[in-house]
Amino acid sequence: MQTPPLPPILVLGRDTCEDTMASRAHLDARGIPYTYGNIELDPAADALIRSYNDGDWVTPTILIGDPGSPTVVIREPTNDELDAAIARA
Repeated sequence: MQTPPLPPILVLGRDTCEDTMASRAHLDARGIPYTYGNIELDPAADALIRSYNDGDWVTPTILIGDPGSPTVVIREPTNDELDAAIARA
């Protein structure tokens, strides 16, 4: 039986944020594909993260599913919380 494909994952964060680096390293180590939006360099990523956090930067904010209408939005997750969110999606 074939495993269903993973939904798109978008990590919104900053290169200088330890939590962002940890989430990205965890996804990389597990071989889970994702897109990274650097909110300091990409105005669209900046606007998107603020739209999910009452105008603030909460890094990382991870969107699972369609970024316009994600199935799951998690903020500053632990590795276990990130794994559980991916499994839920």
